[in-house]
Amino acid sequence: MSEEKETVKAEPVDTVVVVNEDSAQLENENTAAETPAKNKLSGLMSPVVFLLFMIFAMVVVLAVINLSNYSGKGSVETDSPQLTAHEAELRALRTELNRERMAMGLSPLPEDSEPIDEIAERLKGDADTLIAIAGRFQQMLGEKDVEISQRSGEILRLEKLRQDVSSENARLYNELQRALDASTEVTSLKSMLDQTRAERDNLAQQLAAIREELANNAGTVSDEEFEDFQRRYNEVVKSRDFFENRVKELEAQLGEANLFAKSENELLPAAVELFKRLRTLEGMKDSDINIEYSKLGVDLGANVLHTLEYATGSSELSAEDMAQLEHIISDDVPDGDLTLIVGYASTTGDALKNEKLSSERATAAAEYYAGRKRMGQKVQAVYLGQTTRFSSARPERNQICEVWRIRRKK
Repeated sequence: MSEEKETVKAEPVDTVVVVNEDSAQLENENTAAETPAKNKLSGLMSPVVFLLFMIFAMVVVLAVINLSNYSGKGSVETDSPQLTAHEAELRALRTELNRERMAMGLSPLPEDSEPIDEIAERLKGDADTLIAIAGRFQQMLGEKDVEISQRSGEILRLEKLRQDVSSENARLYNELQRALDASTEVTSLKSMLDQTRAERDNLAQQLAAIREELANNAGTVSDEEFEDFQRRYNEVVKSRDFFENRVKELEAQLGEANLFAKSENELLPAAVELFKRLRTLEGMKDSDINIEYSKLGVDLGANVLHTLEYATGSSELSAEDMAQLEHIISDDVPDGDLTLIVGYASTTGDALKNEKLSSERATAAAEYYAGRKRMGQKVQAVYLGQTTRFSSARPERNQICEVWRIRRKK
């Protein structure tokens, strides 16, 4: 705040005008500097306003006395009641002013009389000091407002974080419920599958017995007995075909239930060790990663057949990737081997959304693979979320799925 400085003249009347102008300037500055913390400032400014008022009152009294002493009329005597009243009022104002000055850390005014211009100059200095104090109070309040704004922003950020955590907890709870339901369904499917296989094997034995009986009695049975054997044989064949198809359906449903592994515990045994070791590669040098991939081939019989690439934010397979998966199914993976599809995402954007996106990529590829594979082939999907393993400079290179082949142990 710039402030104009005026020279104080020797005339008493001019001195009063200067002090009054400083007081008005102080009031204007206080009015222009209002902030949201105005209520806090009012409590601090009340002593300042009172002190300025006292200064103004004393100047007025001194001015009146000075005018009385120096006027051309000279009608007021030294022992006149009017002068005595003015002096008593001046002493009372001086006492009150000194009390306020000491409360604010200023030195008290001396009791002996001073020239009016010196008093005015000292009062002018006091007013400047009070203005500086008021400015400091305003600065402190401004700093507090900035701090409050920062705290408010922090509170909003924490509230958003709390909402995100709450949403993630709800999502994880729903996934847990689905996993429990899927676990129950898998157990039921396994039981039905075992029962169906037992019935199929029993029917196969009955069919073999009928065939043997027909062979042993060839040429010695009547037409009626032969027709009865033939009917029983046809019924057993139909039952066998029914149960064989049912076994295939149950195996397909069981494979679909295990298609996507949300955690290490849901992985097929052949994929557990590979998944554990892939998780440890984050942050390693490219040369070290290449060495680890070679070790995976030696230790686990696992190698990458193909890398599926995705557009930013997408989990859709391209036509080239679909054709490559079909080629892998037909030529690269024999029956009994496991195809593990591992999903990744770049670090661009929200971490939770990227984690979900990496799982959707792996699941989409595994579903396409499962719909075209042979009965003896196995496939499963899993995700590792965000990564910079494949490129830290180009995030889009991390938007992939790795298609691993894990050889069956003999």
